[in-house]
Amino acid sequence: MRIATSTITNIATGSMNGAYNNYADIINKISSGKNFTKVSENPVDATRVLKLNEQLSKLNLYQSNIEAATNEMNLAYDTLGDIQDEVTAINSLVVEAANGATTPDSAKAIATEIKQRVATIMDKMNTKYMDNYIFSGTYTETMPYSEDVDGNITYQGSSSNGGKRNLTISEDTTFTYNVVGEDIMGSNDDVNNFFSQMKELDDLLNADDLDYNAIREKLKILDDTSNNVTKAQGSVSALVTKLDSTKSINESTIVSLTEDKSDLEDIDIIKVATELSNAQNSLQMSYQIGSMVLQGVSLLDYI
Repeated sequence: MRIATSTITNIATGSMNGAYNNYADIINKISSGKNFTKVSENPVDATRVLKLNEQLSKLNLYQSNIEAATNEMNLAYDTLGDIQDEVTAINSLVVEAANGATTPDSAKAIATEIKQRVATIMDKMNTKYMDNYIFSGTYTETMPYSEDVDGNITYQGSSSNGGKRNLTISEDTTFTYNVVGEDIMGSNDDVNNFFSQMKELDDLLNADDLDYNAIREKLKILDDTSNNVTKAQGSVSALVTKLDSTKSINESTIVSLTEDKSDLEDIDIIKVATELSNAQNSLQMSYQIGSMVLQGVSLLDYI
């Protein structure tokens, strides 16, 4: 039985096209560095890569949350340290003022310095990280402390029980952190509120007749405030430790998932180089055979 020339031609050209397409696919792999660039090329592995990309995207978001929270917590810790320094300085000034030998003029000078340090503490309590007031609780857009025309400094942030600020830092972990101003300085209606007590101290120091015992009693509020600051610093430090630990776990997971993704997606250059060599040989052979076949075809074969 005679095989039609058109069939022979189709077989020859089909063989050459197949060899060329295989060669082109391998060149494309080498160029892209990927085993596949479309889902249709390897549906199973491509689907797995898509899932890995989704997991990696979540983990990178968690890491961004951790970085932002860590930066804010470090700023809070340092700011609390600055506040502690001011409270300690005020304590020394009160001890000096409570000395029975202090004159009204000296007391007024001490009052002026204490007032300046109290103003510094208020400024520190109004510290912002990026656009958030860090001591306002959940009211991050509200400046926590302000002073009215009568010199009263009041807290305007959320209460300790008024909600928590939360960040997701891993698949199963929500990070809760609040540094609430009133936990450090006392609530507005607390008789032992730091700022209201300092205003009373200012009145005592500016009086013509100094009440040394009343002045000395203000050391108690300074001690309490100092303890509150230390407690807050300890809490912040523990939160940063938790963040660092979670960050390390996330980093390990990211490395593992990235390796899994690479195993599926990235080419094995040695293997592909061998495939390329074989594809080149196959292409060259198909061209040689195809040329011989097509040269043997005459016009009479089509008549």
